[in-house]
Amino acid sequence: MYGANVLFKMRIVFINPSLRPYAKRRHLPVGLAYVMTAVKKSGFKFDLIDMDVNDLSMDDLTGILSRDIYDVYAFGCIVTGFRFARQISEIIKNTNPRATIIAGNSVASSIPELLLKNIKVDIAVLGESDITIVELLEALKSGASLSGVRGIAFKQDGKVVFTSSRPMVSDIDILGFPDWRMFDLEKYNKYGHINANCFSTDKALLYPLNAARGCPFNCSFCYHVFKGQKYRKYSEERVMDEIKRLAGEYGCNYISFWDELTFSTIKNVRDMVSRISSLGFNIKWEASARGNLFRSEHVELVKEMKDSGCENISFSLENADPRILAFMNKKMSVEQFIEQTKVLWSGGVVPLTSVIFGYPQETPESIKKTIKVCEECNIFPSVGFLLPLPGTHIYEWAKEHNFITNEIEYLERIGDRQDFHINLTSMPDDEFVNIVESELQTLAHKQGLKLDSVFKTTTYQKPKNVN
Repeated sequence: MYGANVLFKMRIVFINPSLRPYAKRRHLPVGLAYVMTAVKKSGFKFDLIDMDVNDLSMDDLTGILSRDIYDVYAFGCIVTGFRFARQISEIIKNTNPRATIIAGNSVASSIPELLLKNIKVDIAVLGESDITIVELLEALKSGASLSGVRGIAFKQDGKVVFTSSRPMVSDIDILGFPDWRMFDLEKYNKYGHINANCFSTDKALLYPLNAARGCPFNCSFCYHVFKGQKYRKYSEERVMDEIKRLAGEYGCNYISFWDELTFSTIKNVRDMVSRISSLGFNIKWEASARGNLFRSEHVELVKEMKDSGCENISFSLENADPRILAFMNKKMSVEQFIEQTKVLWSGGVVPLTSVIFGYPQETPESIKKTIKVCEECNIFPSVGFLLPLPGTHIYEWAKEHNFITNEIEYLERIGDRQDFHINLTSMPDDEFVNIVESELQTLAHKQGLKLDSVFKTTTYQKPKNVN
């Protein structure tokens, strides 16, 4: 049905939504970049409307799309951007009722039926989309049936049709890396030093680099488009080639490994450090690891990491209450987290962590316990309230216990995890939020930090009492 309405010379536009229009940071959109790169390699021509880096409002988007009509409109966002997906799709259909709208990322993968039944999106791309998007565009251009495109869901005669699932790409080396020249790099590069969690220089020019896809663990609060798929890594050779390309072509001097999980084993760390040290030029980098990866015997390895350019390693405590960690399926102890943090400090690498407040078992005591661990580790965390996401165990739990009774209403109002959206605890809302804020303010004061907000830190500083 869709192909019949599309011209042979199909006009395509990708839209990069702005989910945090007032944020001081702007990041290159990694997922969209992979999709657009795949489409470009296949010979399709397209335009890009980057709402994020250009600070475009929905009114701005309306004006742009009123002046220029396309056949296919594609965008993606995380599921917390559900309301933005609705607004964008309504603008598209109002300016071009015959448009075909494609949505991807977790707003499509985690709730495809809800999305297609409640938003004016025509096709949802499910999961890994590098190959799917190309086959889908080819089907739309030729007028072929969408039922032959694996890995999508679409509307047909008032119903949602799911095609057969698409096998994951086992060797992700063949996918390559994004062509960043498709974006306005002059504008994005202005945010380079802001985006870098960098304590040694204010001249960082950061670029993201995906070294892996997915995560071998299954925490009850976490959803990503590779959830349930095998954890896959790029070969070390491909990663090093990409670092060289980013440095040579784009002037990058700071690599942010943009993974759900970069390091799952100590061997991964040793191999990466060895290869980065052998590059022949200096580059700073940051990555993510499990919270129980580094032990006391790894201090020398951490020093080698620092010498190779490693600025920080991020890993999540999430909570210091053992009952909550178990309910999260975190598979990590508080003692292991503390040991890893101290090992990183000893080796000269800054540890960064995040915490979640608001699991059903949360109490004033567990909140204080979590903050106390952060104080012991000399670390100020990225803080968020529990935000149940579709496709996760805690989301199903919240529905079963009637905390979420209207999914569309819930999806329309949620946003950043730093904002308070839902309370699964037995504490009253005000008491819960106030104790979190109070404990964080006390921690910030003890560490001598300047904070615009305990939840949305924009002037993060290294704690003064860290050597």
